[in-house]
Amino acid sequence: MLDKTSLTSTAAKTLGNRAKWLNTYIEEAEFFEKVLDSDVSRLPNGSHLVEIGSGIGLLSLNLASRGFVVTAFEPQASGFNEMHQMRDLVTNNWKGPLPKINFSDISVNKSTKLDSPADYLYAINVIEHVPDYRTLIHDALNQVTSQGVFRIICPNYSIPYEPHFEIPVIVSKKLTFRVFRRKIEKSEIPKSKEFWQDLSWPTQRGLKRYLKSIGVEFEFSREATNFYVNRALSDSSFVNRKGLLFGSLIKGFAISAKYLTRFIPLSLIPIIDCRISKNTK
Repeated sequence: MLDKTSLTSTAAKTLGNRAKWLNTYIEEAEFFEKVLDSDVSRLPNGSHLVEIGSGIGLLSLNLASRGFVVTAFEPQASGFNEMHQMRDLVTNNWKGPLPKINFSDISVNKSTKLDSPADYLYAINVIEHVPDYRTLIHDALNQVTSQGVFRIICPNYSIPYEPHFEIPVIVSKKLTFRVFRRKIEKSEIPKSKEFWQDLSWPTQRGLKRYLKSIGVEFEFSREATNFYVNRALSDSSFVNRKGLLFGSLIKGFAISAKYLTRFIPLSLIPIIDCRISKNTK
């Protein structure tokens, strides 16, 4: 397990004001392990799990420590320049035997060859950072066993809000940039303009159309959104780091969503949560 006390001390010296980002990534990894548990808890020991966009690697390490074989891809895209450095800090501050992870610092593509196909493949808050997420999905599905599942969780850009820069969407990506250009370019996100350009703004409707076009089986769920709602109501650190205005809006939404989410169409809930299988219809 991660030695958080030791890591906090080391990160403060190594990362300076970026240490707060590491704490956020740690919280996210622990949160999403809970979100994925309904899937991975049903998998037999030794199953091959593949993470696309593993970030600091903590989620992969936690799952490997549960007895899974894990491969993790993290190419360090624009805006995530310190991911590999943070991953080294995490592995260097691990208590006990370090779980074996096959870390790969490249993107999954049509040339990717795994030691064995994935029984379960997941991409959490990843496809919105890939300009051509359809190609990524196509190439990722080639890595899954015939009975395996590829799970995608990401923001739904049908909701008029850009969560990375915490700004409202004004009709289109181009117009939103024109309106909020100064805020975007002065953001704390490294290489913020490149980061913005890479965003693909996926929507549930758009993803659904694409999956239908390639003839795979898929299912959208409210599960991840429900986890976020409960988190907003119970995790003060999560709400506080969104700032006073947006934190209050998130908490207000969560209070109403707790009772109303099941009535909102899947195309209009804030989180896309989709399980895809390779089986053709």
